[in-house]
Amino acid sequence: MAVLSFEESGISPADSFDMEDNTSHTGSHSSGDEDLQSQNERFSSHESQPEKRNIQDMCRQADQLFFHMLFQPKQGGCLMSTVTTPATVNGVNVEQLGANISAIQGDTGLAKFQFRATNSWINGGHNRTTIKEFYGVGQEDTTRTEPFVLDADEPPVLLGEDHGANPVEFVLHALASCLTTSMVYHAAARGIRIDSIESRLEGDLDLRGFLGLSNDVRPGYENLRVQFTVKSDAPAETLRELTKHSPVFDIVTNPVPVAISVHTEGIH
Repeated sequence: MAVLSFEESGISPADSFDMEDNTSHTGSHSSGDEDLQSQNERFSSHESQPEKRNIQDMCRQADQLFFHMLFQPKQGGCLMSTVTTPATVNGVNVEQLGANISAIQGDTGLAKFQFRATNSWINGGHNRTTIKEFYGVGQEDTTRTEPFVLDADEPPVLLGEDHGANPVEFVLHALASCLTTSMVYHAAARGIRIDSIESRLEGDLDLRGFLGLSNDVRPGYENLRVQFTVKSDAPAETLRELTKHSPVFDIVTNPVPVAISVHTEGIH
C-alpha cells in the first residue's frame, strides 16, 4: 500500500500564474471556441451528478480543456490560438507538450514506448545496470550517445559492500522521481505554477519473505509512505491527485505481468 501526504506553502500572488487572467483577453473566436463551449457544456452536464465524478476525472478533464484552449489541431501539427500563455510552465514547454498530445490523438501508435535495461552481476550483491536505447513515437531512439550506468549493491549488514543503493532503495528513487515528474507535467498542463517540490519516502520490508522463512510474509515492501512538501498556490489535494498519473505509482500499486526466462551455459 502506498500512502501520499502533502504539506503546501503558497506563492505570492504577484508571482503566481493566473489562468483566469491569461484567458480573459481572448475576445471572440470561431469554431475553436464553439468546440470549447461544447466541451464546457459536456463537463457541466456531469455536475448534476457529483457523486459519480471523482477528482481524478476532473483533473483529466481540466488538462484536456486547457490544451483545447491553447491548441487548435490542424493537419500536420498544432497552431497556437490567441490565448496568451507562457511558453513554459514549471520548466515544461507547454507548446511542445500540446503538440505531442495532438499528434498522439491523431495516431495512437505514437504513444507506444518500450524501455529497456541490461544488467550484469559483478560479485556478491553488486551488479550493474546500463540503460540507453528505447523505442518510442514509432521508431528506435538514437539520441543518447552514452548509456546511463547504475550500480546496485547491499549494505554490509546485508552482506554487501555498498557500491550503490540496493534494489529496493532504487524503487523508492523511481517512485519519487516519477511522482514528481507527473505532478510537474500535469500542473504545467493546467497552468499551475510550482516553485519547489521536496519529498521523503519510507518503505517497510520484512526480510523473512526474502529469506524464505515465512510463507505469510511477502518478499517486497509491505507499505510505502511518501511525504511531499510543495511550494504552490494549488490545494494539496489537487497536487496529490496529479501524482496518480505516475506510471511508477501505477506499477507499484497494481499487479504487472512479469515474464522471467533463464538461459543456462555450462561453467568451463
